Amino acid sequence: MLEPHERIDELFRENMRIIQSSETFSFSVDALLLADFVKVNKRDKRIMDLCSGNGIIPLLLSHRVTQPIDAVELQERLVDMAERSIQMNNKSEQITMFNMDIKSLKESMQHSSYDVITVNPPYFTNNQPIKDKGPMSIARHELHIDLKGIIEACRYLITNKGRLYMVHRAERSSEVFTELHNHGFRVRRAQYVYNDSSSKTAMFIVLEAIFNSNAYVDILPPFYIYNTDQTYSEGMLEVYFGNDRK
Repeated sequence: MLEPHERIDELFRENMRIIQSSETFSFSVDALLLADFVKVNKRDKRIMDLCSGNGIIPLLLSHRVTQPIDAVELQERLVDMAERSIQMNNKSEQITMFNMDIKSLKESMQHSSYDVITVNPPYFTNNQPIKDKGPMSIARHELHIDLKGIIEACRYLITNKGRLYMVHRAERSSEVFTELHNHGFRVRRAQYVYNDSSSKTAMFIVLEAIFNSNAYVDILPPFYIYNTDQTYSEGMLEVYFGNDRK
């Protein structure tokens, strides 16, 4: 099941496991927060995860939804790891990985076919320092696709009134809001994530945007990852371990 330099990490709340590698990009707290922010209802038929990496978002969602989940990832090795994690957790009938470039989605995927889309996109523009063009840089920098390209893909795939869930760097939130609005989305819920309550600036924003909607945005209370003594906050402990933790 494991290749060299790979390990198996626990997803405690979901009682699942995921394969990760020191040689590639591993998921971090932003992915956990995004999955926790997603709302799926019984009317939703299909879910898509873009920039899926090693499949962390589909795995987390599969713990609490029964709908089929598709996922797109550019990097072949991450797709291979994701597929083995999916098999290890007996989710092969629910989750399907596609090793493809998001920019080529229109060639193989149907327009307006997903009710829920999740995406944890590359955060950093190409005018910021890039050490190399390895797996980590591809995942974190807009080397292959930028924010506009991501949202254009979401616009193509989303159904009318479908919901897009995204996590991004807080300092780019104005740009995120603008691009969403320009492509027919309206942000419905947004929450800024801080390191702790003493932090002067936010780290991330997680949001829900609805396509072809006139809804107003609800700005939720700040989410703190840590207490001021750098222990995990109550909210973060719930994300990791759930309400029934001991």
